[in-house]
Amino acid sequence: MMKTLAALITIVSLAFTTYAQEDSTRGRYLGLDVINSVPTYVLPNWYYIRKTIVIEPYYRFDIKKPDASIVIGAGFAKGSTHQYDEFNPSQSFRGAYFRASYEFKYRPRFISVGYGPIISFAGYNGKFRFEGPTFGDYEGSFQERNNVAIGWEGYIAYDLKLSRDLSLRFLLRNVMGRRTKASVYVQYYPGFGYTPPVLNNRFLYSGGLSFQLYYKLR
Repeated sequence: MMKTLAALITIVSLAFTTYAQEDSTRGRYLGLDVINSVPTYVLPNWYYIRKTIVIEPYYRFDIKKPDASIVIGAGFAKGSTHQYDEFNPSQSFRGAYFRASYEFKYRPRFISVGYGPIISFAGYNGKFRFEGPTFGDYEGSFQERNNVAIGWEGYIAYDLKLSRDLSLRFLLRNVMGRRTKASVYVQYYPGFGYTPPVLNNRFLYSGGLSFQLYYKLR
């Protein structure tokens, strides 16, 4: 009986602590993605992009609706992909993108769910090679400018409080969209990420894990 009572008190205490922390997360935040560029330099020959600069700032603010907020983000990416196919060598890319999402707390309340639109403007160049058993391989290059993609993003997030003003956000996201032009296959599209070769490249799809550092504004 005493063990059961002690366990019940512990559960209630944990629930109260979680609720108090949730209340303290209300406010305005400035955020920055802190993981996108790291694997490209640490594992340049293993990751699907290499030596790539990715900068993603965010601004998050609450709205009048309880447990709801708006997140506005922008991004810039410049780098190249890791060569994964002899006949489809690495490509260079550069682009800027913008995203906005509506976010709300989900049960349990320490989980946040968000969704919203994304638009990206990108340019890229690369080479290709087609196998020619009779007359030899055919090689060529391509270059695209002012390519536009529009899509939709959904994500699930968990915020870990590091201090009074700092928090680390773990974010599992999926993004899909459509390019205005798709004359060549693009291995990586800024803002959308890596799209598997088996898909029609006019349609973009990617998913992954992200880490964002947020600072609470006074």
